Amino acid sequence: MGTPFEPPVDRTPQELAAELRGLVGVDWETVWNGPPLPGQGLDMWCAQFGWTPTQFEYVLNVRTDAGGLLVLNATGGSWAPVRSVSHGVWGDVSVNGQEHNAEVLAEADRVWPLYRDAASSVLGEPVWEGAWNSASFPAELGEYAIPQETDRMEEKDPYRMAYWELAGTAKTLVSLRITPGLGTATGSSIGVVNMDLQVYPRPLEAGRR
Repeated sequence: MGTPFEPPVDRTPQELAAELRGLVGVDWETVWNGPPLPGQGLDMWCAQFGWTPTQFEYVLNVRTDAGGLLVLNATGGSWAPVRSVSHGVWGDVSVNGQEHNAEVLAEADRVWPLYRDAASSVLGEPVWEGAWNSASFPAELGEYAIPQETDRMEEKDPYRMAYWELAGTAKTLVSLRITPGLGTATGSSIGVVNMDLQVYPRPLEAGRR
């Protein structure tokens, strides 16, 4: 009997570790200051990190030496400053009907420690790691606004999350998280989950959103 969903084929835990080894040595202060506009200057700016620009109409997408795709996110389609860098790791796990939503979340539970441990093999132990219902879930994290507690508890979003602090003066945070699609936890929509890596320039000040 076939499974009710097809697991995705994305980055493996080993590929995530290889990607992180390349990101650890990046001059993040230069990244946060932002790239030049498209042209020879952009190519040279990307080359210093081992990146190749692949798309730059609205946001800058780059291919890394490790084969991953990074998205450099800025505000309102501008180029600078860069507010975060994102990398899709594992995802679009979906089911054939809402009755199987629990199974797609169980698959997320199965793979989470594999990816978390792969990241920890490069970055060390996370500053924090936990599930959607953890009592100590952080209220904010870098440029990523954590959903309000009531929404997080209802939608189980983020379903799992861990974050690390990189050494250096740029106060860089790295987070790995699993995000269910809206309605996955409640059964109101067909279930889907994704895992992504996010790098942020600095923690938000206490009380800010």
